[in-house]
Amino acid sequence: MTKDLIFKPNSIFDSVSFNKDADRWQFNFADNIYVASSGFWRLLESNRIVIVSLDNGHQFGHPQPLDLSVEVNKLLTDKMLTEIRVDNETADLTLTISEGITLQIFIASSGYESYDFSIYDKRYIGLGSGDIGIIEAQENPQILTTRKL
Repeated sequence: MTKDLIFKPNSIFDSVSFNKDADRWQFNFADNIYVASSGFWRLLESNRIVIVSLDNGHQFGHPQPLDLSVEVNKLLTDKMLTEIRVDNETADLTLTISEGITLQIFIASSGYESYDFSIYDKRYIGLGSGDIGIIEAQENPQILTTRKL
């Protein structure tokens, strides 16, 4: 039985940014850890959905359209990333953050990459169909290994 891929970084949140041209979100943490998403993600607080990536720029009766970069930065400031988990069946990504916050990033394509993250000198890429690509910075950066978890 294959287990989930799990990391326990204990790294403080730094910032989030959105590149509209690339349709890419990047969540930055201390210790050179980042998580980027080109797919669908949602943020939960106490197991309740509070932010969904698809809501960015929508007004929903507010005075201004939602700027999720601002909202996520407010919510995650001073919070600690305590776990990164890649589901062994789907390769969906879950970040556990202090004070009951969870960030879920889903594989959103059977062919395109939905996310990538970097931790401990390796880069992990959430590929379509539930595979994950791994690039090791210490070795030849041109080598990409792909495996099912």
